[in-house]
Amino acid sequence: MAAEANSYDTWFRMKVKAALEDARAETSQVQVMQAAQALIDAKRQVEPKS
Repeated sequence: MAAEANSYDTWFRMKVKAALEDARAETSQVQVMQAAQALIDAKRQVEPKS
């Protein structure tokens, strides 16, 4: 079981390192929230009011 824990820890650390080094364009929290709000607003316009 200790070997599994060490293996998972190594895998997890590699994933975190890769994510931190990812050079792709970042999306800000504000952009994500604006997109989410736009989806919510669009759904509200389509759904009939009860």
